[in-house]
Amino acid sequence: MTAPGLLIHLHLPKTGGSTLNGMIKRGFKRDEMFQSTLLDDQVFSGLGVATYESCERSLRRYELNHIRYLSGHVPYGVHRIFNRPAQYISVVRHPVERVLSYFFFGRQIGDPYLKNGRWLSLEEYVENQRDIILNDHQTRVISGCPDLDAKAGPCGAEVIGAPVQAHHLDQAKRNVENSFLAIASLEQLTELALMVRTIYGWPMRRLHNDYKNPTKGRPRLADIAPHLIKIIERCNAHDIELYEWAGKRFAEQRQLFEPGLSKDRRIYGVVNRVLNTAGRLLPRGARRKLAETLFYR
Repeated sequence: MTAPGLLIHLHLPKTGGSTLNGMIKRGFKRDEMFQSTLLDDQVFSGLGVATYESCERSLRRYELNHIRYLSGHVPYGVHRIFNRPAQYISVVRHPVERVLSYFFFGRQIGDPYLKNGRWLSLEEYVENQRDIILNDHQTRVISGCPDLDAKAGPCGAEVIGAPVQAHHLDQAKRNVENSFLAIASLEQLTELALMVRTIYGWPMRRLHNDYKNPTKGRPRLADIAPHLIKIIERCNAHDIELYEWAGKRFAEQRQLFEPGLSKDRRIYGVVNRVLNTAGRLLPRGARRKLAETLFYR
């Protein structure tokens, strides 16, 4: 495995993508990185990712040859905008955990699902079974199939899309096999970052990170009514298969990097704790100077 000229982080909502990005981005120089939040006139589809057209329109205004790392809620296929080889990385999450995290994170940031101006309860949202986020969302995005997309609705509204079928899941797997450097489950996120580090030859300190965007106020899984969990599982049968397949695939892939990867995992645990502790103790200005010294030189 060799480092691609362009690495694209396909950030699926509520799959640990902000945490992964925080680990990966320090391996690149500042002028080599591009976050999708910088896209001008960014337009989102009903999938919650930027449309291909808005990505292309905005990226063409930049010097594409300088970009070595692109990260954000972008669609699969954005690599076609660049006239050079590119590979993706991504993280998938068990759909029950992802749906619950997505629903309660929306409430946390003041962007809940609404009905007649009031907040929908989790029971109402799940039992309705219509929203595109609730139905095999990860397979939708990774498959890149246009027939699974939908137009974004008004704030707080559910978005309805075509049902995901077996051939869409097959396409998602083909895309991973053909276009991805690696894909991993959320539980394998740190190992994925360490694998990317090894491929690029970065020093360990570049992967320093703390976990970002936690969902506060979310009930424990044990406190969710069993019939709601069953509905989520039924609505995400293809996502469950994709999640399990990706986890097994990555477990096999990481064997190419053993025993070094397991050793790196232990070292990383120590290095990251030290840097996080220093970050909490130092004043902001000193933290920034330390970060500049450690990560970008």
